Amino acid sequence: MALPLKYHTRYLLVHRATTLLTVLVVAVVVGTFTWMSGFAAALGETLSVAGDPQKMVVVRRGSESEFNSALSMEDFNRLRQLEEIARDPETGEQLLSGEMLVQLQLPRRSDGGKTLANVAVRGLREVGAKVHRDVKIAGRFPGAGQREVIVGAAAARQFVGLEVGKSIALGYGGDRAFQIVGIFTAEGGPLESEIWGNVDTLMNAYNRNGYSSANLLFSTSVDAKALAARLEGPQIQLSGFTESEYWQKQAANIRVYLGFAYALVAFMFAAAVFAIANTMYATVAGRTREIAMLRTIGFRPPHILAGFLLESVLLCLLGGILGCLLCQAWLSMGGAMKDMYGATTFSTLAFVIRLTPMTVLFALLSVCIIGVLGAIFPARRAARIEVVTALRQT
Repeated sequence: MALPLKYHTRYLLVHRATTLLTVLVVAVVVGTFTWMSGFAAALGETLSVAGDPQKMVVVRRGSESEFNSALSMEDFNRLRQLEEIARDPETGEQLLSGEMLVQLQLPRRSDGGKTLANVAVRGLREVGAKVHRDVKIAGRFPGAGQREVIVGAAAARQFVGLEVGKSIALGYGGDRAFQIVGIFTAEGGPLESEIWGNVDTLMNAYNRNGYSSANLLFSTSVDAKALAARLEGPQIQLSGFTESEYWQKQAANIRVYLGFAYALVAFMFAAAVFAIANTMYATVAGRTREIAMLRTIGFRPPHILAGFLLESVLLCLLGGILGCLLCQAWLSMGGAMKDMYGATTFSTLAFVIRLTPMTVLFALLSVCIIGVLGAIFPARRAARIEVVTALRQT
C-alpha cells in the first residue's frame, strides 16, 4: 500500500522553516528560468518574423550591416539592371528600395526616461512599404518633401515621445522637427523598432548623397544563393543577404548573452538539486525511527521510496508555482518590454517578454525533475533502513 499524501503534507507543514527555505530556493531558480525562457522565446519570435524568403538586403561589399554600409547612386543603378528583381503586379514597378539609415537617441519608458538607447531611423520611398511587405501602416506614409515620419509599434511602446501628432528632432544637428503621422506594425518583427521617413527629405536633413543599403524582392523562380553570388560578382560588387541571414547576424551578440544566461540557470539548477538533496538527507536522518515504524505496519521499501520522492516533488512544485507567480508579477510591473543592441548596428531591437502557458508547463516539468534528482538517493537510503536497527535507536 502507498503512503497517504496527507502524511507528507502534514510533515511539510510541521517543519515550516525547512519547507519555506527550500521552496524559496526553488522559486528563485524557477523565476529566473521562466524569465530567461520568455526572453529567449520573445527574441526568437521577433527574429523569426524577419524571414521573408524573397527579400534580400544589399550592402557594400564587406559590410556587416546597413549602418556601416554606403551605396552610391551608381551602385543603385547597377542593381536596377537585375532582371531577377520582382515587379509590382499592379504598376509594374521594380520592387527595389534604396534606403538610408541613421540613429537617434531616445529615452526608455521602462525607467522613466533615465536611460537612452539608439533607435534606427530609416529613410525610404513608398515602394519600400511594398518591399517590406509584412508592414501595415495606421495613418499615412510620410509625404515627399514633408518633414514627417511614422513610428514602429515596438519603438512607440519602448521609447518616450513617439506618439502620433508629436514631433522629434532629426537632422545633422538635430535642428529639424519631424512630425509623427502614423504607426506601423511588422508582425512583431525587428522593423517595428524603427522610425521611417521619406528618404529624400532625410538625406537632405543629414547632408547625405547616397543610400546606406537597398532592399529588394526577387522572383519566386530565383535562387537566393545564385543571386547573392551575382551581386558579389565583378559587374555589381556588392553583398546580398536574405532577410533571415541578415537579422541572424545582427543577433549574434544576443545569442552569446543568452548562452551565458543559460549557463547561470544551469548552475542554479544544480544548486537547487543540492539544496533538495541536503533537505531530504536531513529529513531521512531525523525520521529513522518513524520510517522503521512505517515498515513494521506494512509499508514496503518501494512505498517508502515513492513517498519521499513525492514529498520532494511537492516541495519543488510549491517553489515552482511561486517562482512563476513572481516572474509574472515582475513582468506586470514594467519588466516585460526589453530591447537589445544588434551585433554591428548598435541600434536597439525591442520586444515584449510574455509568460506563456508552454513556458510555465516546461518550468514546472523541469522543477519536478529537480525534485526527483535531489531526492532519489536520500529516498533510497530511507527505503533500505534496517527495521530492527532503527527501532533500537534512541
